[in-house]
Amino acid sequence: MTTTLTEKAFAELFTFAGAAQSTFVNAQGWVQPKPPGSVPRFDYDPLTKVAKGLLIENTRTNLLSFSSRFDRSPAWTRSGATPVPDAAIAPNGRWDACKLILNSTNNAGNGHISQSIAKAATATTYAYSFYARPAGALNGWIYARGAAGADCVSIPFNLSTMVASGAASGGFVDVSKRVVDVGNGWRRVEIAFTTDASATLVAAIYPGTASGSVGNGVDGLYIWGAQLEEGRFPSSYICNVEALTGRTSIGSYYDANGVMRYAAADVARNSYEPSNVTLPPSLMVEEQRTNILLKSSDMHLVPWFFAGAVARATGKMAPDGTLRAVEVSGAPTGSLGQTVAATSTVMTFSVYLKNVSRNAPVSLQLRNATTAAQFSYGYATLHGGSPSISGAGWEMRSVGGGWFRCTFTQSTGITVGDTLAIYPFHVGDGIDHGAFQTWGAQLEAGAFATSYVPSAEAFTGRASIGTYFDSAGALKTAAAGAARMTYNPADLTIAPWLLQEAEGANLVIESEYRNGVTGESVGPGVSASSMAGFAGALRIQSNASTAYAYKSPALQTSTTYTLSVVVETEDGNPPSFKSANPTAANTFHLVLANAQINPLTYTMQHLGGSRWRISANATTAATLLQLYTGVWKYNTNDTRPIKITAIQLEQTPFASSYIPTTTAPVNRLADAATSTAATRQADTVTSVVTTRAGDQVFVDTTKGWCNAAEGTIFMEYGRSREGDTTSRNLVELGTNGANRLGVGCDASGGAYAYSRVNGVGPVTATVGLSGTPVGSPVKIALSYGADGLRFACNGQLLKAALPTVPPFANLGVGNLSYGGSNQPYFHVRAVRYQPQKLTDAEVVALTT
Repeated sequence: MTTTLTEKAFAELFTFAGAAQSTFVNAQGWVQPKPPGSVPRFDYDPLTKVAKGLLIENTRTNLLSFSSRFDRSPAWTRSGATPVPDAAIAPNGRWDACKLILNSTNNAGNGHISQSIAKAATATTYAYSFYARPAGALNGWIYARGAAGADCVSIPFNLSTMVASGAASGGFVDVSKRVVDVGNGWRRVEIAFTTDASATLVAAIYPGTASGSVGNGVDGLYIWGAQLEEGRFPSSYICNVEALTGRTSIGSYYDANGVMRYAAADVARNSYEPSNVTLPPSLMVEEQRTNILLKSSDMHLVPWFFAGAVARATGKMAPDGTLRAVEVSGAPTGSLGQTVAATSTVMTFSVYLKNVSRNAPVSLQLRNATTAAQFSYGYATLHGGSPSISGAGWEMRSVGGGWFRCTFTQSTGITVGDTLAIYPFHVGDGIDHGAFQTWGAQLEAGAFATSYVPSAEAFTGRASIGTYFDSAGALKTAAAGAARMTYNPADLTIAPWLLQEAEGANLVIESEYRNGVTGESVGPGVSASSMAGFAGALRIQSNASTAYAYKSPALQTSTTYTLSVVVETEDGNPPSFKSANPTAANTFHLVLANAQINPLTYTMQHLGGSRWRISANATTAATLLQLYTGVWKYNTNDTRPIKITAIQLEQTPFASSYIPTTTAPVNRLADAATSTAATRQADTVTSVVTTRAGDQVFVDTTKGWCNAAEGTIFMEYGRSREGDTTSRNLVELGTNGANRLGVGCDASGGAYAYSRVNGVGPVTATVGLSGTPVGSPVKIALSYGADGLRFACNGQLLKAALPTVPPFANLGVGNLSYGGSNQPYFHVRAVRYQPQKLTDAEVVALTT
């Protein structure tokens, strides 16, 4: 009987340990930290996305701290170069790459960042590497030196040609150098060298220039994942162990669903990448920043101004799960903006945008109102298959859920105290190009955008009642003068926010049908009902003729109104509006002044459970013959019964919060609140030199599948890395160091078989693999029995003369069988076992 290990799940047969703080390339081609616990590293090719196999490596230590946070001082020192964090998508798939800019007027080869470590005062071999991508420049230098600058290795590299040249000087010895394509436009720059005997080692990165030899303050390199380790070649990237020690304010981050959340003071922000939440989270680390804009999450309120006859509908879902985004629609003749005094000579403006139906770019701008300087416009194209932004200095990144964050930095033409005008939407052409949403404007001092900092709001008063949703999702009424801290009823995990609205009015009476059908204008199929949390409701079901429930409020001609109603479905599924024809297969339709409102224009807000609020706006005709306004259900609509309540008619282009009425229309007066600039304090964190434990893979041979007297092990693997002077174990059966047999690889990568019984038994046979490139497939088979060992490698047979098989209890794959360690650097592609010895021909056939 043949037992094929690869036909079973890994965990069914193997025990895995080790590899903490290690990484691997996932199926998307991104470098990913190994999850905690007993999880093996199944590695993929970053270019082809083809599986490479089980990654096994020996213990290594990344001697650099903050190895992907090059802006952190004093770990990294800078001279003539500026690191800008979170500037591009890194090899890990997150916006974690740093842009290393050669400062203006600095000569290439002078500007750099560096980190220094202490070492033993002896010559030591190190591998130094980092990931790089062009950011205006195609070239740079990877550099390391000892205590004296004359003892160093300085290697210029070109990311386009992937050529690294140069050599060590002084007491340093050049071992190897190369530039490797690691996918998604990234390269890994690698050198290996032997130092002098000094007790200091400095590792540095120098960015090049786009042209010429002098920096312009813009161009440089994107960099990520620096690693300095002892060894003759670089191993996979080792993540630093980093931990938050404090932050005296809230800070925003993204949860596993891509929703922006706010972490309390001193709580770590382990944030997901919102555009790809399948990637693991990482600790957010940022400097202190202040958002100097007011009402930054409520862009429909003063001090935001809007010049022009364009509607701003509030109550839309924002990236943080609150209902504070603003929907802009109509034919623009003016701008949405705010003015504020500059706090620095370098300012960064950012805002979130989402397309609804817009078919033209959204124009944005930051300008100096004091000097009348017109800084670069941004033109955000949100529609189509490839959203993008144009305009010098403007950037746009996806933050999930259809939202994009647009950012712009201005570093000239600003004096502290100048009045800056911020335009999340700047002057249109007077043509209605459709709707878009905006939220979360931010203006901060600094050369790049940081995570969103909402302005601080404090309620001061409201001279009327107002409704809100409590922590259980129930609609409640706040008394006059009481703040409305409301929840999102569809997601009660979202933190409550201060609900702020302008004055509004519900123009219909008996909005909750508290008297049932008494006093109501209803048709067949309508009956009195109830809905929890409201004074009453009506049930509307399909009928042979049209079912309806309408009000007859006083209306003005040629005036825009918004009609809304709370609907509860009996099957729990949302209402459906699929056709512009109200009599088609919609659930129901809304009518204003006896005129049907196009169902495709309805807005549907989930209120949790089986409830939705449906709203739509329309303009009355120049002549009003009938004032019938309400809900109609044709016999050609879908057959699901519905309940309705909380009907509201407002003389506005959008729905505001619900205003209950009884015998007369009711006004809700405006909420008054102060707004102040908010500051997110800096995250303080630790980062330490980090060791990756070796990968350990074992199989318990006592579970019945193994024959200790005779058997055959086959393995296919990628040829291991050369350069290490120690022999490594590829596969081994054994009990302890004195009793074991297996196959290993020597310093040149060649394979050999060995057997030890009671401590006796040298290497038995060796196959050189110098003609096989590192990573290329190698097949080995080891068959054991009473007549000794048979060993084949890539079709070549070598036979050992050790007749005794040692006792064994475990199988180690890529390590010692009895205690881990001694791992090679390679990928295991397949392992098979069968409990019989094979003939010479059969062993050779397995490896051919």
